[in-house]
Amino acid sequence: MFTLLLAFLFLPMIQEHFKTFKVKPLNGVNYKTEVPEFTLTSFSEGKFQAQLEDYISENFGFREFVIRLYNQYVWTFFNKTYNKSFVRGEENWFYYFEAVREYKGNEYKGSFKSKDEAIERYEENIRMMCQLREILKEYGIEFMTFMAPDKPFIYPEYLPDRDSISEPLRAFEYYDRRLTEIGFPNIEMTKWFKTMRDTASHPVMHTVDSHWGVGAAYGCDSLFKYLDSLNDFGMPKISYGDAIDIGKEPTHDESVLNLLFPIRKKNSNYRLDIKVECDENTRKPRVLFVGDSFIWSITKQIPLKEILSDMEIWYYNSTVHKGFKLESTKKENIDPLLNILKSDYVVFYSCGHQWHKATYNFLEETLAELGVKDSTTNHDREKVRRKLLQIDIENDSVWNNTLKTYAFTNNISLEEVYMTEVDNIVNNGTLIRDSFLINEKTLFDFEVHELIKKWRNNPEMMKYLEDKAAKKNKPLEEVILGDAKWVIKQNKK
Repeated sequence: MFTLLLAFLFLPMIQEHFKTFKVKPLNGVNYKTEVPEFTLTSFSEGKFQAQLEDYISENFGFREFVIRLYNQYVWTFFNKTYNKSFVRGEENWFYYFEAVREYKGNEYKGSFKSKDEAIERYEENIRMMCQLREILKEYGIEFMTFMAPDKPFIYPEYLPDRDSISEPLRAFEYYDRRLTEIGFPNIEMTKWFKTMRDTASHPVMHTVDSHWGVGAAYGCDSLFKYLDSLNDFGMPKISYGDAIDIGKEPTHDESVLNLLFPIRKKNSNYRLDIKVECDENTRKPRVLFVGDSFIWSITKQIPLKEILSDMEIWYYNSTVHKGFKLESTKKENIDPLLNILKSDYVVFYSCGHQWHKATYNFLEETLAELGVKDSTTNHDREKVRRKLLQIDIENDSVWNNTLKTYAFTNNISLEEVYMTEVDNIVNNGTLIRDSFLINEKTLFDFEVHELIKKWRNNPEMMKYLEDKAAKKNKPLEEVILGDAKWVIKQNKK
């Protein structure tokens, strides 16, 4: 008995230092706490003790299991969760806290002092939306808005408290009404989902997830058909069959609850069997999405690569996810106006309860990039012209590769080379394209350089190369360079 007691006392300590047992990691955002450095000053001021306490509380043995056990305890016996993002309703239905506040009509109060101030801001946004749309249309780009459905409005009967406040203000309803009045292109999905919920062969939203799951396929189909109708672009046609039950594996929201056991009383996940039809008249557009997490259901439910030529997601107008592989970077690392002008469509999308935050400063920042200084459509047309010339260069593979090789050979940034070449075009100067000759060795070195740069941005590839270097007992850089040269040579063969 004494031995068992000692084992019980020392086992967490052993796990903390040696990770003897494999435990399931917690889902959600985790911040690594470093071991604090001991100094006489930090100890005398009490900082070391506080930092050490924080470190121990975040790193004690079996921490993940203990947290899941406690979460399961309060969930099972008290019908609660300490995840502040969710509200648990009846029969295990749960909702985003913000979405419930929007249902009650008071979510705007977190951002505005009064109803009048909120409406004033909404009207200013609507004015800027129209302003931006008119400017982009001048360059053949359509701009529209899209409102994903909000779960409390579709399944209100499971809410723990359905009382509403007097004189509610729901941002998405206000925007939808006003955008409809002025004829601005907008899709609002909540009304449709409310009518569809009782006729669909499956739940249009999940019990234990606040996103829209299979419903994203219906919404995306509507979105692309609407985009195509704006200018007869000729997009691929989408068709789908019945919903297919893919089981009851944990949803995203269920996983971040960090429970010990799966939630039993919940509906299944579904997907649609989607077919994309193309013919000789079909064109695939490039679409830029700006918005919130409801986009991820679209990327999972829809074969976007068969519908679009390219895509980009500005997640909360902050993190940029490029292409179908969704390679991410910060927005400050891109040229936002250039990427907008490359697009055929720009879509601001957000679920209902996020619309009081619209448009995450996207409108203000884009109008500033365009050089707009008043409420008119006057903008810096020369700046736009130069960006469009750069796009023409990038779309010419020979020209673009020549400039990339020139930048690599002369050890200067590609952005600087683009600016120089655009200057040459504007001023009728000698083009780099016509004066810089590429020999075989220069081209080979450039292609190796580009491939290595691509590998460094791919964690899985870098892990493979690191393992290979360790196995061969060679320096990592030597292995990377050798493999890149081998790949380029094989490609040339």
